[in-house]
Amino acid sequence: MLHVLVDDNDQTAWYPNYLSGLHKGLESAGVPYTFSTKLPEDPQIPVLITRFTLFDMIKEANPVPQRLYIQEHDVWNPFTNVLDLESLWIFHHPSLKAIFYTNPSMVPWGKRCLPAGSQVEVIAAGFPYDHDYVNDTLKGIQSSDEREKLIVFPGRMNEFYQPYLSVRLAFEFMELGYRVVIASPVTPLSHYPVAMWRELGIEVGRLPHAEYYQLLSKATAAVSVTIGGSLTLALYEAQLLGATPIAPKGRADLPPFTEMYSPRYDLLHPREAIEMVENKVPVTIDTRWFSIDAYVRTLLDTTSN
Repeated sequence: MLHVLVDDNDQTAWYPNYLSGLHKGLESAGVPYTFSTKLPEDPQIPVLITRFTLFDMIKEANPVPQRLYIQEHDVWNPFTNVLDLESLWIFHHPSLKAIFYTNPSMVPWGKRCLPAGSQVEVIAAGFPYDHDYVNDTLKGIQSSDEREKLIVFPGRMNEFYQPYLSVRLAFEFMELGYRVVIASPVTPLSHYPVAMWRELGIEVGRLPHAEYYQLLSKATAAVSVTIGGSLTLALYEAQLLGATPIAPKGRADLPPFTEMYSPRYDLLHPREAIEMVENKVPVTIDTRWFSIDAYVRTLLDTTSN
């Protein structure tokens, strides 16, 4: 039995797809499981924690689960300003057995969260991307063969997603004749001068998912300027709708965690992103990191040990 701990109140765009793919994979594997917002009564049942918002339930648990596994979509690292050191207590919990990350470059950074001598496994498991789920969401949106001179920057309007760099690149794309949309799934933080950016010609702000997908279906490219795991998935969806995914890279031992895309532009030389678009550079994706079967196989092999 696998107990999947879920957060019914989480509004993150990728989370429903993750749960849908996980459910489909567990059904296909034929193993007993349950999805629940509560912890199991039997402390020996392995518990997969699917969101960081659920960590505090472990603090308050009685009895305390003895076999905890964490799904991490992003990895805390010193290149963000959202690192909450107090949240790292979960990585010191004696019941923690393994942490699953989306792709291999996250693994060394995940290990940095652990105490010295920890026996916790840190595993690159991928993401159980459910194409049927997203197809239902698209509801007939067709990818256009004729791409508009349109660039989409996906990502929340907060510091983690570096909107000022998006704006800087947006101006240069606009000088080349592109329409530019900076699309946030949530309302931008109040200190950003969104009204001024709009007056200067950038379309920026919160965008409903349906409208966002409509844009991707006709955009030339979707450009990411940061490291977020959510943006890794946003770029994957962009290519499903025909837009070229433009992702950044850093040094091999540093974020961003985007190695499933090739080629990428140098994050320290962001104009390379513009050159990739202008030169129509084809981008390939290592799709094994978006496989339901591979994710669930890794999950079950780990939790059964």
